[in-house]
Amino acid sequence: MFNSRKLILSMKGINKSYPMGDDELQVLFDVNFEVYQKEFVAVLGPSGSGKSTLMNIIGCLDVASSGSYILNGQDISKLKDKELAAVRNQDIGFVFQNFQLLSRMSALDNVILPLIYARVSSKERKNRAMMLLNKVGLGDKMQNNPKQLSGGQQQRVAIARAMVTNPSIILADEPTGALDQATGAQIMELFKELNREGKTIIMITHDPKIARQAQRIVHILDGRIYSQDEYETLYNEDGAKRDDVEHEPTLRERRRRRTGNV
Repeated sequence: MFNSRKLILSMKGINKSYPMGDDELQVLFDVNFEVYQKEFVAVLGPSGSGKSTLMNIIGCLDVASSGSYILNGQDISKLKDKELAAVRNQDIGFVFQNFQLLSRMSALDNVILPLIYARVSSKERKNRAMMLLNKVGLGDKMQNNPKQLSGGQQQRVAIARAMVTNPSIILADEPTGALDQATGAQIMELFKELNREGKTIIMITHDPKIARQAQRIVHILDGRIYSQDEYETLYNEDGAKRDDVEHEPTLRERRRRRTGNV
């Protein structure tokens, strides 16, 4: 389906471990993950599945212990901290569950902020920010600070901020998690509209109903990635392994074993 589109993100054999006393706790196992231009992909998994760790690696907030991560043809594993910061600013637009807006700044200034780090001229960054706030329906709220905005309005500001550098990927972490159902539905409609306009979106979520609104679902369980077909072969609707599938210890079980709390 996506063969004619540009491959934006390619992960191969990604592993991630953290020190745990004299030992290590492995959180991601041989992850292979690809995203093409104009895709809307949901990464679906419960708490403790490794999805936050995967998101941090995708967003260049953390680095893999081993494996290959290519973003826009660039080998992320070879970049230094300053170069990773530039990738975060230019190639990835972040949308967080709790908005992460600066409370003392107006909506307009919150959206402008990434462009200051990108060294865009004052006139250009103001024009871009105003255009995007109008696009997300907040043309009359530009001078309001976050405390004067509803949760849904704050998330719209966050989405405008994520788009202002024209990134390759919008990376959304539980974008409806802090919103009521009706407001969350409005935010999802906005994401789908942006995707129809050509934006590439990766959304991290624990909610199957939210995930099903994406074009494609990738499941993550116990640090391993599964396509929808693979997941349905191995797991039932409740996320439990089918009786005829060999059981592997979960991350929680491995933690208990390492700490002696069996």
